[in-house]
Amino acid sequence: MGSASATRVEARLVTLSFVTCEQDVLLLRHPADSDRFAGQWNGIGGHVEPGEGIRAAAVRELREEAGLDSTELVLRGVVHETGLLGRAHVLFVFRGQTQQRAVSSPEGLELRWQPISELSSLALVHDVAVLLPRALAAGDPFFVTEGYDGGDRRTSLRFDGEPQGTG
Repeated sequence: MGSASATRVEARLVTLSFVTCEQDVLLLRHPADSDRFAGQWNGIGGHVEPGEGIRAAAVRELREEAGLDSTELVLRGVVHETGLLGRAHVLFVFRGQTQQRAVSSPEGLELRWQPISELSSLALVHDVAVLLPRALAAGDPFFVTEGYDGGDRRTSLRFDGEPQGTG
């Protein structure tokens, strides 16, 4: 138990899904003028609405942002972010598979199936380069604590059970 004067953090609930089709993963690129992750590739996700289940939110986001339906999702990890755009988030990371290659992106966003073997050549959102391989791997879910500078620049990333580092 913490002290009575300890500051409690209120966090937004967010989903992030990585969907594969054969040897490709579906990624979304943020516009160059975006207030976060400008020009970088990310998975598909968004905020959990009040009263909505976590997996249901991930399914909804895939439908809204990519036009994907009936994608089986498996929880692969949980990330506690602090300081991202001055807020705290709890990010639920999912992995899914589909045979449906046809996608539809909302205006202003770019969706593309990217070969998994070529991800290192892409401008990925900072933590995607670290989270994506773990999300696609088999095994137990991972748990991560991640700090940001108040903007969208990561200052620390630590997987539970591993030494402190910046990831």
